[in-house]
Amino acid sequence: MEIIKSCSQEKADYIHRRLQEYNSRYITDCEDLAYCIENEKGECIAGIVASRDLDCITIDYLFVDDAYRKNGYGSKLLAYLECQAKHMSAKRIILNTFGFQAPAFYEKRGYQLFGKIEPCFNEYGQYFFKKELNIER
Repeated sequence: MEIIKSCSQEKADYIHRRLQEYNSRYITDCEDLAYCIENEKGECIAGIVASRDLDCITIDYLFVDDAYRKNGYGSKLLAYLECQAKHMSAKRIILNTFGFQAPAFYEKRGYQLFGKIEPCFNEYGQYFFKKELNIER
């Protein structure tokens, strides 16, 4: 009889690698993307982590340290990623965010809501956004 149990980080990494191997049959061109902003001490104060799979960019994380919020760093990072995405001939960017994070932030920057779960947990919703990129040729 098979037993389902919690697994170690090593086994979780194995599962992820195996899925990536399977996916590589269909997603033949991909890369990880990560950009940050540092303060004068060289400390990371904001960053964005994403991946490109064929012609689609998925934003995994966008973070700005509390002490540096309201300085436009999130907008700068997002605009930089969009510029890089266009250079890579990406057609769209997708992401998800929670109600206590930044749905309005993405809407103000031209991202369109295409799905939501309300509530997702407690009273917070989860929101799925996309932005179609106009690639100039």
